[in-house]
Amino acid sequence: MNDCAHILLLDPFHGGSHAAWSQGVQDGLSQQGHRVELKTFPANHWKWRMQGAAAIWARELQDTSPPDVLLTTDMCDLAQLKGLLPATWYGVKCVVMFHENQLTFPWSPTDNDPNLGRDLAYSYINVSSALAADQVWFNSAHHRDVFLEAVDAWMSKMPKPRLSRPAARIAVQSHVVHLGMDFEGWDAMKPDTPINWAECDVPVLLWNQRWSWDKGTDAWMGLVHNILARDIPAKFVVLGESKGRLPEGWEAMRENMGIRCLQWGYADSKEDYIQWLWRSTAAPLAPKQEYFGLAVVEAMRCEVMPWVPESHAYPETMPDGHLFMDPEMWLDALQNQAWRTWPTTPQAYRQKAESFSWDNVIPVIDSLVRQALSS
Repeated sequence: MNDCAHILLLDPFHGGSHAAWSQGVQDGLSQQGHRVELKTFPANHWKWRMQGAAAIWARELQDTSPPDVLLTTDMCDLAQLKGLLPATWYGVKCVVMFHENQLTFPWSPTDNDPNLGRDLAYSYINVSSALAADQVWFNSAHHRDVFLEAVDAWMSKMPKPRLSRPAARIAVQSHVVHLGMDFEGWDAMKPDTPINWAECDVPVLLWNQRWSWDKGTDAWMGLVHNILARDIPAKFVVLGESKGRLPEGWEAMRENMGIRCLQWGYADSKEDYIQWLWRSTAAPLAPKQEYFGLAVVEAMRCEVMPWVPESHAYPETMPDGHLFMDPEMWLDALQNQAWRTWPTTPQAYRQKAESFSWDNVIPVIDSLVRQALSS
């Protein structure tokens, strides 16, 4: 294989962690000698992106020279795209990266699509994309496993004739590619007097997730309510952003926090965001889903202890000896000042987070790209 491959990277939902991933892949593979061309659509109207991005790109690409590798995400209908591209693209190796999937992602209670059966269409886009790909990448082993388990169960509910055991076909071409992280300059933003867990009297509890119900806002709001009702010493840093309607009770929670809330809302800059992480003690989180947990890993890099359950992808992203915590354990941990005698050191969390740096992830991606081209 020529050392320099032409890779076309299509990101249909270019925002947040998706954008950080595609930009990191472009930069990292370019440094490996590849020529990486990135095309994107804005991070909104996710349903239309899944249904319409492929046809739009097929029209744009029909008169262009085909790349060696076409790399896209679960937000693109890869099977549709391959079918609409001209015959000159037949030999292009196709890879799809699953950030999330619509078979196991919990649907919002306010979305009518599941009741109307329209959610099945998005699930099948994910299934058909995986079947059409030469390689299927998942951002965690947990994500790969729950997806493959769900595929056959989903297919068994379809009318006959139906595809037999699609999970086995997809599993053969599946690989785990953890998200890459850029931690350059984070140490420079560490406070002059960093938090010492053993000497901390009033913990700072961190929320650095989307303001979305699937991230477990109900568990977080319940914790805040109990802290305030029992007058337990604690302060709060609430970062992240809202995509659409706020969870019920979220704004009222802000008022009830009062001066205990040190920060509310999206940070003004990346530097501000990182500095707030460094000032935090623990991050209690019990989401409805977590296929990797980028925000948790970012908190770990700044030596914040994650109070997360032993589920989702957390067993992959936590260091050895980490104490997993269900929401029912949070109040006792606060009242007993568990952070003072926490079994895992801040340095262990930091080192585990650094294992997901782009320096470690890009060689994995580079090797898979070369493997695809040689097959």
